Amino acid sequence: MNFSEKHTSLFVQGTQAAEFLQGQITIDTEKISNKGFKPACICNNKGRVMATFWIKKQENGFRVAILEELCASFEEHMNKYIPFFDAQLKKDERDNLKKELDPTEWMKFLINKGIVEVNKHTSSKFTPHELNYQNNGLIDFSKGCFNGQEVIARMEYRGKLKFALKISDNLQDEIKESSIYNQEGKKVGEVLSKEGKYGFIFFKNKDDQSESIFLDGQILNIL
Repeated sequence: MNFSEKHTSLFVQGTQAAEFLQGQITIDTEKISNKGFKPACICNNKGRVMATFWIKKQENGFRVAILEELCASFEEHMNKYIPFFDAQLKKDERDNLKKELDPTEWMKFLINKGIVEVNKHTSSKFTPHELNYQNNGLIDFSKGCFNGQEVIARMEYRGKLKFALKISDNLQDEIKESSIYNQEGKKVGEVLSKEGKYGFIFFKNKDDQSESIFLDGQILNIL
């Protein structure tokens, strides 16, 4: 799998690496193979996504590919729990991920997968459901507990999902703010992540979507 130059890699190793990760990440470690990276995330106690990453199994543990800008906060969170297990978290000093995609190509890859990659601006701000993670394999509700699981499960089984996640393909290279407004001037959404003219748009209430959506005074294409 190819990543962008904005990614780096970490190792989680040790006899209890799988047990440790099982209590933290949102997918089942028993379903992670060494044949390819799978998307996953970690959440805080309030059920907000702290980081999105890609993970695969390897000898004596797992390899994680994550945005460099989230690496420190990811390590800080994981290091709160890892001392209770026979496991170690360390950076890949060689960092030999295949970084062959430029940022725009990586964004196109994410859009094709329908996966919003949380960054430093959106970390701990959105629930997995607001990012549509329940529909693209980033949440496994059949596994055991993980950090924030109770809040997330409550939304899955009892919540009424009113928000919407959309894609735009005509974002400006530079934007003054991330907020999106309708033609009456009401804030109806925001840009979650972008690269070049491509990006993900979040609507808090799907009923607020209209034919004319504006960002910095420009009409956006909503796909």
